[in-house]
Amino acid sequence: MTARVRATIICFGALAGENVRRMTGHLSTLGNLVLPLVLVTSVVACAPSGPIDQEGAPPEQDSGRTKVVVFGVRGTAQAMGVMGSPTTSGGWHSATDIHSHGLITTEAASRTPIGRLAERVPTLDDGSIELLPDGRMRVEYTLRKGITWQDGAPFTAQDLVFSYQFNRDKGLPTNQRPVIDLMTSAEAPDDDTFVITYSSGYYLGGLLGTREFWPQPQHILGSAYDRYLAIGDPDEVANLPYWTSEYIHLGPFRLTTFDPIQGAQFEAYEGYFLGRPKVDRVEVRTFSDENALFASLLAGAVDIFADTALSTELGFQLKDRWDSTGEGSVYARPGSTRFLASQWRPSVQTEPANLDPRVRAALYQAIDRDGLSEREQAAWSILPPGDRLYDATKDGLRRYPYDPERARAALRDLGWTSGQGGVLQHTSDGRRFRTVISTTAGGRDWEVPVYADYWRRIGLEVEEHIIPGAQTRDLELRAQYPGWEASSSGPGDSILGRLEGPAATAENRWTGNRGGYEDPQAQTLLNRYYTAISQRDQFDAMRALSDFIIAELPILPAYYLVDLIGVRNGVRALDDVEGGAIITSPPFGSYSRNAYLWDVE
Repeated sequence: MTARVRATIICFGALAGENVRRMTGHLSTLGNLVLPLVLVTSVVACAPSGPIDQEGAPPEQDSGRTKVVVFGVRGTAQAMGVMGSPTTSGGWHSATDIHSHGLITTEAASRTPIGRLAERVPTLDDGSIELLPDGRMRVEYTLRKGITWQDGAPFTAQDLVFSYQFNRDKGLPTNQRPVIDLMTSAEAPDDDTFVITYSSGYYLGGLLGTREFWPQPQHILGSAYDRYLAIGDPDEVANLPYWTSEYIHLGPFRLTTFDPIQGAQFEAYEGYFLGRPKVDRVEVRTFSDENALFASLLAGAVDIFADTALSTELGFQLKDRWDSTGEGSVYARPGSTRFLASQWRPSVQTEPANLDPRVRAALYQAIDRDGLSEREQAAWSILPPGDRLYDATKDGLRRYPYDPERARAALRDLGWTSGQGGVLQHTSDGRRFRTVISTTAGGRDWEVPVYADYWRRIGLEVEEHIIPGAQTRDLELRAQYPGWEASSSGPGDSILGRLEGPAATAENRWTGNRGGYEDPQAQTLLNRYYTAISQRDQFDAMRALSDFIIAELPILPAYYLVDLIGVRNGVRALDDVEGGAIITSPPFGSYSRNAYLWDVE
């Protein structure tokens, strides 16, 4: 029988037992919590080899041996590409470069950008970025030669011109970021040159990854797009099997099987422009429960797990074990910012007082951010330490220290007085201060009872709601949270996405701002930041954004996460983690960007 080496990404099923809850000592009033014991019968152990090369030659294949890597994520995916959910939860975005590529990626050992579909990064110095006299910005990308789509069709600049038209079409339910609206034109002087003109300067204009600008195959989507333009029905495009079972792109592995619940399988693309991948198949498997993923990692049934797929507690448990046994490697990387976000739609928000910045300030001061987590750091600014613009925001949120008495006094001044059972009631109508805190099931759902406990201590009546893993990709449901949502951004400035318009609606298929936040002043400040080219202008724009957030508190940053990503021994991967990140900030260079070099011993 042919030897089969499995290195697969798995994300499926649910493990019996309670979800792991991590609460620190200050939560003793919530009762004792017991961590489940996960029993496994076997563990496959080996160790990753040395550093990989960024641009590898076509590898030799072992005769008669099928190499498989299993990549584990959590949550379901309803579609591929820009018709999928934009959420970064569960690790899906870190698997993007397995199958798809953007113009720019990052080096192996740093976040320094380099070309991927593009030969190189455009710059002001070489003239490929030009600020025009009327304030517009022109960016010229020179494409690599010899790139083909996974069906063998040539990839050219004409595909990118089509992608510009497709991605910016507001009638289609794509998940491309609003930056596409800053682009005013796109052209292809020849098949190897793609030129974008922006209405003004844009700080990432020469650094387009898939998150900002997802290439689309004109030879596959062009006819359907023309039909949509002719009759105005977006289903002509949105319902194509291309987005599920027939998806192709420019990455090293081509989709062969897609199941929104179980995951997806990909096979090596022989014509990949950087050389045939070293493994034959990658399986991205979805788990609805992190405990099942954890058990599969211990048993050797999953080879790689991505950031946000495991909670910090389980991730560090696995790291401690693997560090001592040599069964694998777990890397701790700077990650997301956890925060609370109000529901901004008055028809959905259960308590109108949550829309008052003075109330939000009081609720913020009722939360002990330093006591929330043992492993992570309290958020005292909208950007985490280490971000290139951190000094523009440093300590800005220290205006709101943990002070329950001050919180009660502020609410009392706003008419909220203690009533029956100690629950706050408003003097105007006697209504009780009732609110809801929601989040998705999995690694961070322990936050909900923590936040709820803090707010109950100052007199709020709080309902806790956990969204099941199977519903995490239901954008309409996610947008309808009734009070507050406990959520996370990507790293860096990704948290600003919760300030961007438009709001998610049925008309845009719920792909806009999930909480419904729309504020003209916030959008003006965001536009100022996004259009800043120089470091000085970006610093000043970020400081203005920070001042606005401090004053208005449209979001309540709580703490900064540590992302954990790991690989079991016997699989050669992730020795390039220093250059990887969740592809949101900057939006290029995922942890799978060099998946074509992954290997199995």
